[in-house]
Amino acid sequence: MHVHVYLSVFSYPSLPKTRSADESAYFPLETILLDCGSSALRALSYDGWNWTNDSSHFGASNSESSFAMSRASSEETSVPDVPYMIARLFHSMFIYAFNVTPGSKFIFHFYPDSYMNVHASKSFLTVTAGNYTLLRNFNAYLNAKHIKSAYFFKEFIVHVENHTPDLTFSPTTNASGGYAFVNGIEIVSMPLILYYQGNNVSAMKTMHRVNVGGQRIPPNEDTGMSRSRAMDSSYIFGEAFGVENYKFDASITYPKEVLAYIAPQGVYETARSIGSVPEININYNLSWTFPLDPSFTYLIRLHLCDISRNIAKTNQRAFDIFINNQVIERGIDIIALTYGNDIPLYRDFTILIPNLIMKHDLWLKLHPNLQRKPQYYDAILNGAEIFKVSNIDGNLAGLNPSLKNESSVDGDEPSFSSSSSRTSTEAILIIIGSFLILVLAISLGVYLVAFLRRRNLEWTKKENTRSSLPYRSFSIDKIKMEIDNFNKENLIDRGAFGLVYKCYIDHGSIAVTINRLIQAIPKQELYIFNVEIRIHHHVRHQNLVQLIGYCKEEHEVILVYESMPNATLFECLHFADQRQ
Repeated sequence: MHVHVYLSVFSYPSLPKTRSADESAYFPLETILLDCGSSALRALSYDGWNWTNDSSHFGASNSESSFAMSRASSEETSVPDVPYMIARLFHSMFIYAFNVTPGSKFIFHFYPDSYMNVHASKSFLTVTAGNYTLLRNFNAYLNAKHIKSAYFFKEFIVHVENHTPDLTFSPTTNASGGYAFVNGIEIVSMPLILYYQGNNVSAMKTMHRVNVGGQRIPPNEDTGMSRSRAMDSSYIFGEAFGVENYKFDASITYPKEVLAYIAPQGVYETARSIGSVPEININYNLSWTFPLDPSFTYLIRLHLCDISRNIAKTNQRAFDIFINNQVIERGIDIIALTYGNDIPLYRDFTILIPNLIMKHDLWLKLHPNLQRKPQYYDAILNGAEIFKVSNIDGNLAGLNPSLKNESSVDGDEPSFSSSSSRTSTEAILIIIGSFLILVLAISLGVYLVAFLRRRNLEWTKKENTRSSLPYRSFSIDKIKMEIDNFNKENLIDRGAFGLVYKCYIDHGSIAVTINRLIQAIPKQELYIFNVEIRIHHHVRHQNLVQLIGYCKEEHEVILVYESMPNATLFECLHFADQRQ
């Protein structure tokens, strides 16, 4: 799959003048918080914000029959009362009118419950703001199930040029009892230059905003724009979580080129790095995956700030940034760019996700830069933001998520089955079928266990046969026997992983290469060894050397590969004359 990446980076032309984090607050010109459907003039939310009812912002053209209000049928204790327990319902097109300055941000809050005895699964909503389509055929119920949360919000950044933008809400379903709803609306003004550069007339939707290596940062701890940041742990690929860094006594100072309110201090007080073992770091990435909608351009902003106490000079840490396996910046050295610790910078990248049928995962990876030979082979990241950019038609709407046993992705209603509608015959057939499947599964399991035990009896110890790793587990006694107790005569190279030996296994029928780590791995780093084995299991190609097995016994960490009789690709390319 070909992905287009356009790079827009921020650089420091000279020694930056700095400002303290105390100067980082932004004071918005408007903050409008509507508790939609509520009759109360003011209501205090759990995080201390004052919300008002929405009646003062009704459009003049709204008819009395086009809207209603309803309280949620289920009042879960985990769901805040304001603004989620009351909803504004729409039976036809409904308009909200506002008077705001350019550059506003819109946030819509949803709690998909039953309203007026109609389940939220029947609600499909389309929202427009001027010429922009923010949501289309949006089903809050499917989205809540997908993210496994009872309530949620959607955030949009719309470049408002006139002072009276209209928000239009329309139900988009013909089903009986169908409607649209919203629980809360926020409008917060933002600086025009915070994300836009030049005369940009695009709108954006916030897809992901994460605090890397730290805790969730709620809206009331932002720099005045009510932005929330999630933890990054749910986005990390596999088990390679790296190391969480924190420096809560950091004195964050902003250079003159970076807006002091670009992100709160909490983003820069924490970070995530790869680890402290160079031999392992050079073989692994810090990797995150972010689900995105296809056929859109995305703005990716990475927040960087070196808070490590042992790094204060240039070329102590330099790393590469990859997006979807393409290098977008090589050898970034935060200290060289900021001239010191606790000074933030950011990088903006633009990427186009091609037209695909299904949703797409964006891969963000950091890897130590080996060419610059830094003192520490490591990488670090503090925060990330990903925004969907509206297309030429002003559209930002994507598809609803597809859930198991629920049909609808693009406007069709999700299907629900009720146990009470099943007949007794169906129940009997299900019981008989389940019993037959269970018997078959047990029989197959017994056969597979017996087969695997016979096959691996010679090479695998009894305790290792229960390993969850997908390759042969060699005993250290067998390896020592085949390699003559690591005799130097069998040593053929010293690699990045450790010492490399050549020997034969299976009664001399298979030539293999054995990589033996010469330094002990701390217990907390052993998970990375397991990750490498699992990665090898999924990466197979006729031109790539194959992993045969491994050994983890007596403090030994060993990988067994198939042999390369004609030397490595590197040797063939660079030492061909010498080999001849």
